[in-house]
Amino acid sequence: MQDLSFLEQDDRTPIVEHGGTPDFGALPRRTRSVVQFLQGKLPVTPISEDTGDLSLNTILEGKTKKICARMFYEALVLKNCGLVNLNKNEPYGDVTLKVTSRLNEQFST
Repeated sequence: MQDLSFLEQDDRTPIVEHGGTPDFGALPRRTRSVVQFLQGKLPVTPISEDTGDLSLNTILEGKTKKICARMFYEALVLKNCGLVNLNKNEPYGDVTLKVTSRLNEQFST
């Protein structure tokens, strides 16, 4: 079972934008926690740019509706920032998430 307890915390920190692009250092704490979580799901040394897709259904299996909604919202925030790509092939189907190279550049540890 994956620990997504960081999604339980209320975080009302606004996203600061400079020139229409959110400032990465000003992302809310919960969004930064999601980034760290996603980085932990990726291979340590990616063989290529193609790091693979992450399934939100798999990540959120057995979680409450509140946690699922918050994770989906954070995925949309990351998509808006250009840090992930989201894809859904069919209505009510699984949402797949692919981390972009921009995320790795901005949040490399």
